[in-house]
Amino acid sequence: MIFAGTFTRSDRTTISKAASLAERLTQQYFNFAEDEWQRSPYGIFTCQEAGARLYEPDVFAHVIRYRPKAGLASKAQSDRYGIVLQDPNILLALLRSGSHDLWTLGLFILTHELTHIVRFTTFKVDFFAAAHSRDKEEKLVQGVTKEILAGVANTDHVLSLYERQTELLHST
Repeated sequence: MIFAGTFTRSDRTTISKAASLAERLTQQYFNFAEDEWQRSPYGIFTCQEAGARLYEPDVFAHVIRYRPKAGLASKAQSDRYGIVLQDPNILLALLRSGSHDLWTLGLFILTHELTHIVRFTTFKVDFFAAAHSRDKEEKLVQGVTKEILAGVANTDHVLSLYERQTELLHST
């Protein structure tokens, strides 16, 4: 594996801003109430925060399901979802593509992963589905993500990065 580093403090600020817009766009698309993300909290973690066990070499991010430490979870909401950003992969793809637009790629990635979370929590899609079901779900989520981001500036380039994800992460 070629290691492209981890997010800097500035990168994390950029990702945080992209997350705010991704939340709003996803909320609007699914006609959610203003407080949806407070009622269905999720976390965003970098590779450095999540640790090596959650590193995935072939993706920009993935969703995890976890149970917060005792005392933090209410009885109604015991499991939570989290987005683990694979910052080395994201930075490597940006480097190899010649694009350094972390904000737009972050917006896409977070919108995509939030759509997965919505489908798990609201549409009761099976988080532990078999591989063939996961592949179908991934295609569906990709289509929804494109719809959510339709009209947002510069997303065509980012969609092409996503489609070239494997190539960009495994080039020599």
